[in-house]
Parts: sequence; C-alpha cells; structure tokens
Amino acid sequence: MHVAPDSESLSRRLREWRVEAPKDPSFRARVRERIAGSTRPATWPEFARRHAFAVGMIVVAALAGGAAGGRGWAKARDAALSARLADEYIGGLDARWVARR
Repeated sequence: MHVAPDSESLSRRLREWRVEAPKDPSFRARVRERIAGSTRPATWPEFARRHAFAVGMIVVAALAGGAAGGRGWAKARDAALSARLADEYIGGLDARWVARR
C-alpha cells in the first residue's frame, strides 16, 4: 500500500482537530418547555394525528361492522316482509287459510 508523503501531517492535523460548537444559552429553557408541553393532555385531533393508523383501522372496523349488521338486519326484514306478503296472498286465494288465523 502506498502512503502519500504528507499523510503524516494529515494524521497529526486530524488528531489535533477539535470542534468548538457555540453554546446555545436557551437550550435548557427550550428542553424544559418541550417537556412541560408534552405533559398536557392531547386534544382529540392531536391524538388522532399521532395515532392515525390505529384510528383509521378503528373507523374501518366500525364501518365494516355497521355494514355487516345493516345487511343482516335488512335481510331479516326482507324475509319477514316476504313471509307476510305470501301469507296475505295465500289468504286472499284460500278461505281455509283465513280461518286458521
């Protein structure tokens, strides 16, 4: 492996290099403000945004359950109506059927 002649100076520079980041005087105040803001109860829209997938799944499940229940109710109502209409039709044709009621 061939090393460049000035790689030693590069290594020395990297060893000596220090990052001097400027201090932010309002850092702690901002952290405390964020902590204090996170302890207040979330409103419904905030909660829904944070848990969008779960809320969406609950809405889909509620719609599917309502649709299935409504379909079952409609089929039962339709069957009862059909039976009542058949009884009335047969009762109009056959006098013996009317006497059984």
